[in-house]
Amino acid sequence: MGDNRPPPDLIPGSAVDVGSQFFALAHSLKRRINAGYRQAGMSMARLQVLHALAEFGPTRIGELSEHLDVAARTMTSTVEGLVRDGLVERTPDPSDGRAVLVSMTDRGGEVFAQATEIRNRYFDEIFALLDPADRDGLAIVLRKLADAGGLPPPAG
Repeated sequence: MGDNRPPPDLIPGSAVDVGSQFFALAHSLKRRINAGYRQAGMSMARLQVLHALAEFGPTRIGELSEHLDVAARTMTSTVEGLVRDGLVERTPDPSDGRAVLVSMTDRGGEVFAQATEIRNRYFDEIFALLDPADRDGLAIVLRKLADAGGLPPPAG
């Protein structure tokens, strides 16, 4: 006799079901926003660098790499492309002449602002489907999950 129970992802409301739905929604939202970024001539990876620079100010490439959890070689390549496009610049680190700081240019700030508008437009469109009480409840749940899982809190 076999086990007649459905797999965990088919049990409505199970942790696996909820996690699978959440993952699918997050992936879909990420794809949709990234498509909007591509139409504006950017990518999510490049914008993550600009976001980190907007948050932390001039930063060493190694620190950007660690913060965004990408290989140093990948970060170097991304930064080189951003420099070529005039979105960031490299300057010597005054505290260590051997090190280089990456900082956002005025043009990079403009592109970052445009990308933020694109992202916010998609967020407004998607989450407008929820009433304010549901959005507040979802924010509470997301913070609780982030806290419990040792994940960074949702941006906002």
